[in-house]
Amino acid sequence: MATVESIFPKVYSSHSTSRVSIKLSEYSGEKITIKIQPMEAYSIPHTPVFRIDEEDRYPYLAAQGENDLRDVDFSFIEEQRYSVRVKADEEIIYHGYLYALDEDLSGLTAYKGDTHLHSCRSDGEGTPFEVAVAYRAANYDFIAITDHHRYAPSLEAREQLSPLTDLFTVFPGEEVHNKDMGYFHIVNFNGSSSVNDIIETDDEYVEGEIERILKSASLPENVDKRSMAYRIFVSEHIRKCGGVSIFAHPYWDVFGEYHCQTSEAVAHLRRGDFDALELLAGCDRTGNGNNIQVALWADLRADGVRIPIVGASDSHSTTKSNSLFNKQFSIVFARSAEEIPDAIKAERSVAVLRRSDSDFEVFGSFRLVKYARFLLDEYLPLRLPLAVRHAEALAKRENKDIQTIEEELRSLDRLFFNK
Repeated sequence: MATVESIFPKVYSSHSTSRVSIKLSEYSGEKITIKIQPMEAYSIPHTPVFRIDEEDRYPYLAAQGENDLRDVDFSFIEEQRYSVRVKADEEIIYHGYLYALDEDLSGLTAYKGDTHLHSCRSDGEGTPFEVAVAYRAANYDFIAITDHHRYAPSLEAREQLSPLTDLFTVFPGEEVHNKDMGYFHIVNFNGSSSVNDIIETDDEYVEGEIERILKSASLPENVDKRSMAYRIFVSEHIRKCGGVSIFAHPYWDVFGEYHCQTSEAVAHLRRGDFDALELLAGCDRTGNGNNIQVALWADLRADGVRIPIVGASDSHSTTKSNSLFNKQFSIVFARSAEEIPDAIKAERSVAVLRRSDSDFEVFGSFRLVKYARFLLDEYLPLRLPLAVRHAEALAKRENKDIQTIEEELRSLDRLFFNK
């Protein structure tokens, strides 16, 4: 009996007719037919009768071709997921999914990444290079190492990885705090310089900036205005150096209280003081903080407040079982890796909670969540073995193997996305 080795491509342009190809294995002359069924906006209306035989509503189309390769032309009516079944004679031998995208989304690449994590240069485990390679082995396209008080470790990893590959990007980053650690945890993602260095070396300037903000900013009465002013100061300087300022884990349960008072968190988000909210935050191990952050984000969005989001692990280890490494991350839709920071600010990112290899919850806009779920089901599992091999070659700095595997990755993308 024939089996389906692959269907390609898996992603198509909506509102167009495209060719769907089937690669068979163990083919022995069976009649091959295929049914493609839209899942959201039906091209065939429901029948007026009470009982609907869903298997018969959409017809199986005869697949044309010879030997182990068959194809069929199909009209993808709208952007959505499509269910696919393939029969050999009268037996279903394959059930899977395809996706059609409108033009604005079809020109974007989906990048899996983490904007907040640590190495042994602060309180994490593993050198920046070792941490970066571990993330690549977990199928990541980008990271930023954001050590406490320190910007240099992110540059260390970036300088070591950049000459080896253009398929995995290490962005500059740091977790910014007030001078004696304290309450302020703000992520500088992709800034061209360190904000921590300013805080650590120029008390007079920092104090002057806080006073300036206190005098000029219209802050609510129900907040600690100095606390808010300090966060605004940090965010302003992240933006000045071209970075994305990320409001980190506001509902982290620390020292018997949340990381940020609700009145201040709401005021910051309403004012747009940050470029993005860490919707899923790695230091929350019970789900309580994440749950509250999602609820606040949903309420503010319903009230018309635009808040870009990321998911982050805040990982301090890539090996310990209690680490949230690869359990919370972002998928960012951008034209290139260089555009990822701008895509986050433009709300082209989703936050992903991974409970297992097959159990995910995705937060973001409706369109992006639907497409991200498809990619998590259909694309990322195909790429994972190649990402593991890529990481092994990067760790050994074996340029020939790196190039070979990268061509395999590019071939997979060409086949999957019809590029």
